[in-house]
Amino acid sequence: MRKSTRDSFRLLAVASTMGLAMVISTVLGLALGYVLDHYVFHTEPVLTLVFLVLGIIGGFRNLYILTKRIQRMEKEAE
Repeated sequence: MRKSTRDSFRLLAVASTMGLAMVISTVLGLALGYVLDHYVFHTEPVLTLVFLVLGIIGGFRNLYILTKRIQRMEKEAE
């Protein structure tokens, strides 16, 4: 396989994980907050909202890291 084709597939693989990384971070934050709220501390919406926001922030952090990785890979491909 040619180097350019291999690099294109590598970029596609990294880019395709972006949406998945955002969704997983958000859902994990929401689930952790829900469990802590309902089964541990009984503070109904508070921890769910806090961990939901933390999950969203973590998702955007993952997007930022993946974007930097794609930029680095494109720069190396040139």
